[in-house]
Amino acid sequence: MHLFFIDQYISLDMMAPIIYKLSKKNKIFVYNLNEAQSYNKTSIYKFLNKQRNIYFKRNLIDYFSINFLIILLIKLFLFIPSKKINSNFKFWSYLWNNLILISERKLLNFITKNQIKTISIDESLPHKKRVFLYKFCKLLNIPLVMNHGGLYTLKTKINNKKKFKENSFFLSPNKYPIFTYNFDKKYLNSGKYLEFGSPRFDKSWLDIIKKIYRKKKSTNKIKIAFFVRPTSISYSEILKILGKLGKLEKFEIKINYKPRDIFPTKYSNFNRNEMQSSELILWSDLVICYASSVMVEAICRDKPLIYLNYLEVEKKSEISWFDQFNFIKKGRNLNNTIELIKNFNIKDKSYIIKRKGKIALLKKLISSNGKSSILRKYYTFYRKISI
Repeated sequence: MHLFFIDQYISLDMMAPIIYKLSKKNKIFVYNLNEAQSYNKTSIYKFLNKQRNIYFKRNLIDYFSINFLIILLIKLFLFIPSKKINSNFKFWSYLWNNLILISERKLLNFITKNQIKTISIDESLPHKKRVFLYKFCKLLNIPLVMNHGGLYTLKTKINNKKKFKENSFFLSPNKYPIFTYNFDKKYLNSGKYLEFGSPRFDKSWLDIIKKIYRKKKSTNKIKIAFFVRPTSISYSEILKILGKLGKLEKFEIKINYKPRDIFPTKYSNFNRNEMQSSELILWSDLVICYASSVMVEAICRDKPLIYLNYLEVEKKSEISWFDQFNFIKKGRNLNNTIELIKNFNIKDKSYIIKRKGKIALLKKLISSNGKSSILRKYYTFYRKISI
């Protein structure tokens, strides 16, 4: 029996392949710690919810307790007009970072009753929630497994290694976290740091995603999947690109906003997306993106790609790990990007990364050449620690 905690859609999306793989021979429970966000209408949730051994658990709370009343207040807040909701960033940020609306007694009983062998979380889970779960794992001698929160696409340093000490294991998608967190040899040799690759890009899971998202009808225009991060410091530059593309009739453009935010589902970036990232990539003839793991999925699917490497996401000095790959078609400024898009046609293979470059990139970004089974490594690991 394994228990997974999520608190944003991206947590579910990232851990879904592991949950699915483990469910073949194990009971899996999934619990959402974020009362402001719900994913019941998403294709990933619906797919997982149909599987025989996967259960989405709810309401481990004591009725008429303080936590119960807070949940009722949150539901009432969701009736407030959207402008007021979106102006209360501090409120929703506080809720996401600090409120743990779950009964310790009921959680303890649930873990014991269902003979839970492991508890898994996303790396991005807020500190207080992480410590809360760590306490139960320590009390019950259950491994707390931290799965990575992304592919570390930016070459940045983060001074927060404490969270890795709170967990029994950290399952890394590649070697870049060693640079990001400046891990020392002692930690790397402790057995807590394990590099299995990114489960989202396991070939078997990519095939499942293709079945989940049925192909949508469209016009005969060239279909562009444009990935946007609205919090980016270069967002104004993105709007300039979209403004120019809007005048070109031969393109059909669909935008996908970065899904990670703390607002309620109804008012979140996630809800603004007509299609989710995997669905949009499958639909597209051309993918345009900033430094993001989305690029890796496009490359895995041999999709024509333009990487906007002149756009900064968080600060002007940042460098992306994608910049080291010269074979990626790069938009180096506004005019160059527009020319690359104008010159694109569906038969042009120069926008698709060739096999040799693709293998080199995948080995670095997802610790796999695209053929070896990443998910088999995760399955073997969970089986070993739950004996």
